Amino acid sequence: MNKNLKEKTIYALLWSLFDRFGQQILIFVVNIIVSNILSVDDYALTGSLALFTALGTIMLDSGFSSALIQKIDVSKEEYKSVFVFNITISIILFIILCLSTPLIANFYDKKELLYIAPLVFLALPINSLGIIQNTILTKEVRFKELAKINVITTFISGIASLTMALSGFGVWTLAVQPSIIAFVRVILLWKRSSWRPQGEYGLKYIKPLFSFASHLLLASTINTVFNNIYYFIIGKVYFRQVGYYNNANKISEMGVGFLHTSIQSATYPIFSSIQNETERLINAFRKTIRFTSFISFPAMAGIAIISTPFIHLILKEEWWPCIPYIQVLAIGGIFTILTAVNNNFIKVIGKSNIILRIEFIKIILIFTAIALTIKSSILVMLEAQAVVRIMVYIINIYYSGKFTGYKFHLQLKDIFPYIVLTLMMTFISLIPICFISSDFLLLPLQIVLGILSYSLGAFLTGSKIMKESIDFILKKRT
Repeated sequence: MNKNLKEKTIYALLWSLFDRFGQQILIFVVNIIVSNILSVDDYALTGSLALFTALGTIMLDSGFSSALIQKIDVSKEEYKSVFVFNITISIILFIILCLSTPLIANFYDKKELLYIAPLVFLALPINSLGIIQNTILTKEVRFKELAKINVITTFISGIASLTMALSGFGVWTLAVQPSIIAFVRVILLWKRSSWRPQGEYGLKYIKPLFSFASHLLLASTINTVFNNIYYFIIGKVYFRQVGYYNNANKISEMGVGFLHTSIQSATYPIFSSIQNETERLINAFRKTIRFTSFISFPAMAGIAIISTPFIHLILKEEWWPCIPYIQVLAIGGIFTILTAVNNNFIKVIGKSNIILRIEFIKIILIFTAIALTIKSSILVMLEAQAVVRIMVYIINIYYSGKFTGYKFHLQLKDIFPYIVLTLMMTFISLIPICFISSDFLLLPLQIVLGILSYSLGAFLTGSKIMKESIDFILKKRT
């Protein structure tokens, strides 16, 4: 690619953001329609399986995708060996999870899970067939291809879900959805990627990757428990509340998942390509943190601000209790995004053991928070979770500074302007609540005020990230 690093990074980010934006919009629209057809209890049933499916997904990849992207030269034998390993692990996991279904159903005292769970878990072996193709496209920074694949997949699976929901399939709509998504995406990945399994395969080709991958596997496992433990805890104590939490999480994920995955997937392969150029790498990372802060602070705060009128307008009243959950999850999500970007940088320089150390600290903090709040309301539990996310981010930037040279005070200095701009935006956007009671009027007014106040503030303070992004887009148009 005849692009300098800055253009290459922005190009990757924009395509990755477009990819996630297209997906999230389609997913959101489908979820809103389906939510208004199905019940909270339907979402509670599938939400209770979230921890198990998430752990299965992490175990399926085993950290080898990141190891393959981080490695400069990868042989066809290594690709094929990881491919065969992934398929083997996926089949084993599927069998284990299916055999565990009676235990899961008894734990929640929900017999319906005996029939629903195997369908949800079926997505694991299907997904294993496309992991290498996805890894190669990411490593080659072919985000335009990935964007097309993901948007088409989301569109087709969305049509299938809407058809099932409108046809009266109820909770089976949510149970089958993951497998439909996996099936369509695998077909498109094989069509778009020229890679096919070739050469020998065996554990001897995986062993050199294992040291790096094993740390990431364990770290990802702990992180997955951290992110999904509330499904498990809430499901046991307040089963129906899992439905509210499940949908609130999906809505807040519009911002968290969109920004987290887009920035992480776009920058990791690019940073890996310059991992031996320390000064250049740090400069690129600082710009990524500024860009992430510039986007994520107002986006997640915006979700929290408009959630009340927005949910009142798009969801039936049965779902309104999920509003405070959305607000807390959105604010905590800001620090999830920044933590992920820091982890990306630590991972690029080969310090996967540090990521593992941070994850151990994180799990201690979250279980402490759960122990202190489990007898309180779910909202208090989620607020404690948000506090833990802030603490984890602080710990994360300490280690990032210690091993990369991007010191604690420098990162705080880089994100501080966007914190101030977001607080200003929040204050201005909340003013209309004092004199407007109509959700139809309040929602658009808050959106307009938020965008204008933040953009004007960024312009007046001379935001370089804003200027560079605009210049790049205008340059591409000409």
